[in-house]
Amino acid sequence: MNYKYIDNLAKQVGGSLRLTALIISRSRQIVKKAPILIETNIDDPVQIAFLELMQGKIRLNEGGAPPPQVSEQKKIEKLLGTPEKSEV
Repeated sequence: MNYKYIDNLAKQVGGSLRLTALIISRSRQIVKKAPILIETNIDDPVQIAFLELMQGKIRLNEGGAPPPQVSEQKKIEKLLGTPEKSEV
């Protein structure tokens, strides 16, 4: 596979780490017998995932919980307790 395509895909999904996560996730789905979204004779799940992404058949899910706000983080620390500093 041409590195130019990989760089373009990385930019498309927001970076190389996101691209890696997406390809790994989709490859695992394919290994677990998820339906393949493209016509191909390729058996390699990683290559299939790349081709699906290149053809726009899959995309990164931006869902998930947002990071906690500062006030929420303080509530969590208060509930869990903060480690006390030892005097030396």
